[in-house]
Amino acid sequence: MNRIDRCIFYSLVGVGLLLTATFALLWFWPTSIPDNFTGLPHVLDFLFFAAVSYVVWHQISMEVLTWMIAEKIKHPKPLAPPAGLKVAFITTFVPGSEPVSLLHRILPALLAADYPHDTWLLDEGRSKEAWQVCQQYSVKYFSRQGLSHYNTPNGKFATRTKGGNHNAWYDAYGHRYDVVAQIDTDFIPHKDFLTKTLGYFRDPAVAFVGTPQIYGNEHRSFVAKGAAEQQYNFYGPVLKGLYGRDTMMLLGANHVIRVAALKDIDYYEGHLTEDLLTGMTLHGGGWKSVYVPAPLAEGEGPETWVAYFNQQMRWAFGCIDILLNHSKPLFRRMSWERRRYYFLMMQHYFNGLAMAVGVATVIASLVFGISFASMGLDVILVYALLVAWQLLVGLWLQRYNIRPSGERGLLLAGKIVSIAAWPVYFMALVGVLRGKRISFKVTPKGEGQDMRVPLSVFLPHLIIGFLVAVALAASFKTHYQSPVIVFWAVVTVVSMWGVAFGAWATGLASSRRSRRLLASERLGA
Repeated sequence: MNRIDRCIFYSLVGVGLLLTATFALLWFWPTSIPDNFTGLPHVLDFLFFAAVSYVVWHQISMEVLTWMIAEKIKHPKPLAPPAGLKVAFITTFVPGSEPVSLLHRILPALLAADYPHDTWLLDEGRSKEAWQVCQQYSVKYFSRQGLSHYNTPNGKFATRTKGGNHNAWYDAYGHRYDVVAQIDTDFIPHKDFLTKTLGYFRDPAVAFVGTPQIYGNEHRSFVAKGAAEQQYNFYGPVLKGLYGRDTMMLLGANHVIRVAALKDIDYYEGHLTEDLLTGMTLHGGGWKSVYVPAPLAEGEGPETWVAYFNQQMRWAFGCIDILLNHSKPLFRRMSWERRRYYFLMMQHYFNGLAMAVGVATVIASLVFGISFASMGLDVILVYALLVAWQLLVGLWLQRYNIRPSGERGLLLAGKIVSIAAWPVYFMALVGVLRGKRISFKVTPKGEGQDMRVPLSVFLPHLIIGFLVAVALAASFKTHYQSPVIVFWAVVTVVSMWGVAFGAWATGLASSRRSRRLLASERLGA
């Protein structure tokens, strides 16, 4: 930030913190604790108040966290790449999940990168068509298919995992290179992808360099637009701020990594979200990282609700599993600041838990008349003002998005898909607590995807909306109708059912348009 921006930032955040402190004082005042019971059962009132406090303060805390991180926004100084580095540029391919047509886009782009390098395709399924495409473009080809020592149930070479595929290649060929650039098959790197990132490896302590994951298919569907908007803030002020705190996260879609650093930790972690866990392991080992906040590659985000929910389930499940089952030994090896920000950032997906608790409190209030907090109009007004101020700070921080001229505004599509995602986050948490395992699913890519949305995809949303609607109807008989609770009940029903039936109707209309277009093309032929 320049001096003027920093002054504005501190002024905005200062007012925001003052509002947050005022709301905290009002919220946690002893009279806010409900009085449902007397005597020993009164302890339950404290538990009820703690539950609703988690719901309210989870969102506030995540906003304050963004302000804390953004304070250290930093851009790296451009560095020319050193001569003589042995570099590989690799991408992966999963037959059946990714069309071969993608290879005709990605491989020429990898070859065209303007630093001397070898180009590799890592084929998870030993596809004859993929091999032929590699021969056509003179791209080096590798597949672990059929090699039992590179396909294990778990561990470094875990089968059907992205990390296992990469590790097999590193074990066989990685020793030939100093640095490896990795990019997903649906991303197209710019010609200067390598020259804009390799210079930072002049510092021998740098393990990896990350670049933003930018979607270039926002125009294809509402979901694609929402998925892209949802990430503007993360790849803008958040990652820029984390880089300023030397805690840049490893991004699996596109990054450049030092082979020696990867070898130091025995290569990528065999995990569903191997990028996050591998980055944490590198940071735990004392390695440094760099973020280059420039649009050096564009890829494809999920275009359908099924693809989006699968992506979000994978990210949420992996992140929560890492926090609960893998982070403790890694945190011990990290600096206090890194440990703190990794822990706080991973709270994002617990939004599902907060919202589920919120729904439970609404139902309990409407049906049983249980009060979870005693709040006056002053508390509600301060909260409304705080939420409005958070929005204002967020709008101002959009100047630090990757492409600020096109990544600004209310971003309503991103907010809608975020609302639709919370039941998925909650199911991910339940899955982790139950010890469930889910396999890696590649997000469908390419045009021509089926845009129809079966209502079964939104079964959790329909159930949540139904339960709250029943509770709302029951409140006319129980007469437990607090205006605030009724308001949130209506919002919940409208948001859950609105997303579900809106997506279903939109998908149906899109499918009909596609069939009419296809029929007209056939008649024309």
